[in-house]
Amino acid sequence: MTIIYFRADGNQNIATGHLMRCLTIARACIQIGRQTGQEVHISFLVSDNQSRSLLEDRFEVPDEFLIYSLNSDYRHMEMEVSDLLSYIGDDTAARQDHWAGTDYKKPWLFVDSYYASPDYFRRLSGHCKIAYLDDLRSCECPVDLIINYDTDEDCPCYANAARRLLGVQYTPLRAQFQSPSYTVRPEVLHIFLSTGGTDPYGMAEHLLHTIYAYPNSYDNRPDNTNIYPIGPQDMTLLQSLQYHIVTSKANTRYHNLLTLMDKNAHIHLHENVLDMASLIASCDIAVSAGGTTLSELCAVGVPTISYLMADNQRTAVDNFAAKNIIPCAGDIRNYLLPDNDMPSQAPSLLSSDSIIINILQFIISMANNPKLRQKSSHKMRAFLDGHGAGRIADTLLSY
Repeated sequence: MTIIYFRADGNQNIATGHLMRCLTIARACIQIGRQTGQEVHISFLVSDNQSRSLLEDRFEVPDEFLIYSLNSDYRHMEMEVSDLLSYIGDDTAARQDHWAGTDYKKPWLFVDSYYASPDYFRRLSGHCKIAYLDDLRSCECPVDLIINYDTDEDCPCYANAARRLLGVQYTPLRAQFQSPSYTVRPEVLHIFLSTGGTDPYGMAEHLLHTIYAYPNSYDNRPDNTNIYPIGPQDMTLLQSLQYHIVTSKANTRYHNLLTLMDKNAHIHLHENVLDMASLIASCDIAVSAGGTTLSELCAVGVPTISYLMADNQRTAVDNFAAKNIIPCAGDIRNYLLPDNDMPSQAPSLLSSDSIIINILQFIISMANNPKLRQKSSHKMRAFLDGHGAGRIADTLLSY
């Protein structure tokens, strides 16, 4: 019998990515357990009811997994250790009594949080095996299993980890991204745009405004006919394409995007997308902020350009760029402030070396070269196959 406790949170500050990738790994564990005849029990430990609600909203069926709220502050995880150990002790004891006679192993605590610390790990280590999903490489990790799919390079922080799973082959993508169907089409018609759940820098609006020259809150934008080095013929091409923006009501520019969509039939907003793989596969070129979406685009094989907007994205973005898989247009923070810090006169994005220009030139070059898109797609799919969650689950169940 294998017992796994996933410790993760989600809220308006840290979004839902931690919960989503833990859910993906949890489902892979259940599936492999069924296939191999292993008894697998999974629970989620969250800090508060907000995390509980976000997690429940993402269940495929009601009560898919047990959830226990620690009623703690997600930013101070050391304070929850006593309650966490009390719950794990009571829960594992009950399971042992119920499954007496089975092959019992010490339970796993699978931690996915930027607020876990070396002290947190050490205080828990004698009571359970600890797995830590990391992408910051910022502190010592005295754990049984370290997972970092953003890079295959070891680092001093992992010196005390008993086992390491490093590299893109461990990217925990949802089942829909395991060998998805995709064809590079002769003509480019559809552009996929992902800017993160909240898009704090208004990237989607900036890009669309640059193409269509609609007025917005940044009144210092020049007319797009003055943009250098995008010529009139290329701008005509850009304006003929269909733009698919993945967003949510948490987007800081949500209502502005709705206004743009109402004014232009080429702009489409997508919310609460269940089959993201199919939406991605319906597009010909993609623009995405760093994050798990880059791995999803890679698994499908849609030629993509990225941009950076957070420090925790840097390792993955740099890794994709260094291996010539997904080029990076730059760090948006070098050009804009987030909405809550926006000055009355926003800096222009329209210089010749700006991120916007880099993105537009990428779209134009890819649109005009089917062979280049074919080569890029093949290289992306060869780099990442989408089966990382299963590899992690295999390790948890066999360790």
